[in-house]
Amino acid sequence: MSERRIYLDTNVFIAAYENEHSPSDHAWRILTAIENGEFFGVTSELTLAELLVRPIEQSNYELAQQYQDVISPATGFDVPTIDREVLIEAATLRAVRKSLRLPDAVHVATARLYDCTHIISDDRRLPYAFGLEIVKLGAGALEAIRAKIR
Repeated sequence: MSERRIYLDTNVFIAAYENEHSPSDHAWRILTAIENGEFFGVTSELTLAELLVRPIEQSNYELAQQYQDVISPATGFDVPTIDREVLIEAATLRAVRKSLRLPDAVHVATARLYDCTHIISDDRRLPYAFGLEIVKLGAGALEAIRAKIR
């Protein structure tokens, strides 16, 4: 099953829940594929912390609760904790690539440690993922992943 594990960066959830039209549609297609069991989704607990800032800031507690509900193992996601192993891997990645910010390093480390083949992200600061393929969130993202892991 490890060949079917994909990592979703924070911006995929933001696109789905906070944007309209194209970015949202593309993100929802990926989330639906995970919900339908086509892929197994992985995202870090860090994703939840990053997602909650804006809704809490804007007193949008309904959206904050939606994020808490979706970022959970009950929704077809593996949501690993940020433990010592993840932190050591993140530090190792940052030692190799000095420009890698700690949050991005935690995301990449989690994806690597949890056997993901791809990271779906719209983060331009994440040009390299140490052996993982980065798929840009967009019209062809889902098809690109399907083509490579079947």
